[in-house]
Amino acid sequence: MRVMCRLAMSLVALVMLALPARSETVFLDFDPGHSHILFSVMHLDLSRTYGEFEAFDGRVVLDVDRPENVIVEVTIDVASLDSGLPARDENLMGGSWFDVEDHPTMTFTSTGLERTGDSTGVLTGDLTLLGVTRPVTLHVKFNGTASDPFSSRKTRWGFSASGAIKRSEFGMDFGLGFVSDDINLMIETELLQSADE
Repeated sequence: MRVMCRLAMSLVALVMLALPARSETVFLDFDPGHSHILFSVMHLDLSRTYGEFEAFDGRVVLDVDRPENVIVEVTIDVASLDSGLPARDENLMGGSWFDVEDHPTMTFTSTGLERTGDSTGVLTGDLTLLGVTRPVTLHVKFNGTASDPFSSRKTRWGFSASGAIKRSEFGMDFGLGFVSDDINLMIETELLQSADE
């Protein structure tokens, strides 16, 4: 009888080892006070002009054991653009540039992630700007996690990302003689994991 019990326990242990580990899925919300979506563009090939979109929302759904399955969704309020010069921002809202009246938002939806190291990866996704959707690539670095002593949320997750697009591919081809076609993207973000997860 004891031999049979030991055999049964051994079989259960083997079955448990053969089963795939249960993955942990975390749901993350952007902390707008510690997140920045920035871009830069060359002006007359002389200097870079920088801008930031200050209003955006979205979510990240991360399978910790399978980060390649990550879901990233972001919606950006184009009218929140701040380039440091109000007159320029007003011009950029017009039809020759961001055309905010007809296209008040731009969106990004991830399509995949390829890990390139323990804390780095290449995130691919679709960016919709001016009603045109094109694939973009972002180089992402995971900066780690930290407990938040000032919030009911329990954990902060930090990421940095960078990439580039050509604005003409989205139909923004005005002023190519004096403003570069190439737009550099820079993203610094902290995301909050709910305390009850």
